[in-house]
Amino acid sequence: MNSYLLGVSGESIAEKHYLSLGYKVLAKNFRSHQGEIDLVASLGSLLVFIEVKNYSYRNFCPPAAAIRKSKKENIVHAARYYLYKNKIKETNCRFDVLTITRHLGNDPIIERIENAFEVTGC
Repeated sequence: MNSYLLGVSGESIAEKHYLSLGYKVLAKNFRSHQGEIDLVASLGSLLVFIEVKNYSYRNFCPPAAAIRKSKKENIVHAARYYLYKNKIKETNCRFDVLTITRHLGNDPIIERIENAFEVTGC
């Protein structure tokens, strides 16, 4: 599966996963000039910005290891822009990472990391 299709498939799996947990998906692939958020979801008054990492069995590092400092900064920038654009001033936010690892012939392994990183002044 090429990387684009792998990414689209992973985001679909992530969306279904969060919906099954009672979250409402508010946005997909939200972009700012500096970053992108794969999914924005809410659960009650909680707003969750979700980064999806989707890999095949051939990768050697765990998917969450791909979230480096610069990637986090880009996600935070996009989150702040999302809040600004949607005129959201007071809310609780969380940054999650959902990893999907695929092995040949097996169902994907899904791991949700809540509060994968923290930001002051979200």
